[in-house]
Amino acid sequence: MLAAYIFCLVVGGGFLLLSLFGDFLEADADIDTDADLGLGDAGDVAKLFSLRAIVYALFGFGAAGSLLHLVWGGARPGLTALVAGITGLATGALIGAAFGFLKRSSAGALLGEQSFVGLTGEVSLEITAASPGSIRVLRGDRRHGIRARLDSSCPPDRTLGPGQSVVVVGMESGIAAVVPVEMKLVDE
Repeated sequence: MLAAYIFCLVVGGGFLLLSLFGDFLEADADIDTDADLGLGDAGDVAKLFSLRAIVYALFGFGAAGSLLHLVWGGARPGLTALVAGITGLATGALIGAAFGFLKRSSAGALLGEQSFVGLTGEVSLEITAASPGSIRVLRGDRRHGIRARLDSSCPPDRTLGPGQSVVVVGMESGIAAVVPVEMKLVDE
């Protein structure tokens, strides 16, 4: 049984570490599924166990089982399995309920596109009056790539090349209206 505990500890802990340190590795994977299956009360219980909750449950089961196996020297395998199972289920259910609450209460809600207005960025794909390009903007601790066009206040012959600093002065349908930083500084 120790092998099962260690396997769950390694797999659950590995995914847990990957989720915690994914930002440092510049990894980004967003998966969001909303489905109403009409399962009644069973559906409420099933909602507690998302993929995230299952990973935490595996980790809780593996950690508790491994620790108890080491503490008791493998002398109480039934009790160890029972406590590890309860710990794993409780961990998964608690995490599932916590993230469900956060989702319902809009805590940690994604910011709208208007939250980019006023931020500075860097041109990553040339922007001209005739053709939009793209910029990279740092909002919080994440870097976002956004399509961008010149704002109407810019001269029509203006070209913004890669690496040039810009300010987002407006957003419409996911496209940023930008001006060069030096132009915004002169206006103020």
